[in-house]
Amino acid sequence: MEEKDTPTLIQHALRWGLIVGAISIAITCVLYAVDYAMLANWKTGILMFAILIGVTIYAGVNYRNEIGGFIPYGKAFQHGFVLMAVSGLIGTAFTMLLYTVIDPELPAKLTDVAIENAEKMLQGFGIPPDQMDKAMEDARRRTENQFSIKGIGMSYGIGLIIYAVLSLITSIFVKKNPPEELI
Repeated sequence: MEEKDTPTLIQHALRWGLIVGAISIAITCVLYAVDYAMLANWKTGILMFAILIGVTIYAGVNYRNEIGGFIPYGKAFQHGFVLMAVSGLIGTAFTMLLYTVIDPELPAKLTDVAIENAEKMLQGFGIPPDQMDKAMEDARRRTENQFSIKGIGMSYGIGLIIYAVLSLITSIFVKKNPPEELI
C-alpha cells in the first residue's frame, strides 16, 4: 500500500466515529419505533455501551493493521477517544433533534417510564413509603433535568470523561508493540 493511501489516525478515527454515530442513530430510531420505553431501559444502555466498546476495539485493530500491524498504547488511546467523542457528539445532536423537533413530548414520556422503573426497583428493596415519596420526587427532578437540552449537553461533557476511561481500557486490546528485534 502506498504511503498516501494510509489514513492518518484522526482521519480513521473520524470515519469510524461517523460510522458508530450512524449506528447509534439507527438503533435509537428502531427502539423509538418499536417501543420508546426501551430508550429508558438500563439494559438498552448496557447494550449500547457494549456495541461502542466492541466497535472501538474493532476499528482500532483495523487502523493498526492499516498502518503496518503495530500501534503504541498512546496512539491507540487517541484513536479510541476521538472515535468515541465524535460518535457521542453525533448521538447527542440526534437526541436533541429527537427531543425538540421529532417528538417534543418524548422527554416527559421517558421521564414517566424512568420513574416507574425506579419505583419498582425501590419497592423491590423494601423502602418504606415515606422514604419512597421523597426518593421518587428527587428521581423525577433529576430525570426531567437529564432529558432537557441542558441535561443532554451536560451528559455529553460527562460522556467525554467516560470516553477517556473507556479508551484507556480499549487501548489495552488495540495496542501492539513491534517485537524487540525490530526496534
